[in-house]
Amino acid sequence: MDKVVIIDDAAGRRVARTLNIPFVGTVGLLLLAKQQGMLDSMTLALQSLKDSGLWLSDDLVKYLIEEAGE
Repeated sequence: MDKVVIIDDAAGRRVARTLNIPFVGTVGLLLLAKQQGMLDSMTLALQSLKDSGLWLSDDLVKYLIEEAGE
């Protein structure tokens, strides 16, 4: 992956798209880490985010866990 901005804020993502700045969100970064063998458990990482107050839809969590091969 080339240089990207890590951003979850919706307004920030809109600006990045407008300016053609590549970005990835927190869960996208976790998925990349899992796919590259730098993260043992996507399930545990997502649960930690949820426990910290980040809202993630059940459908998104299911998709990410499937993409991570868990």
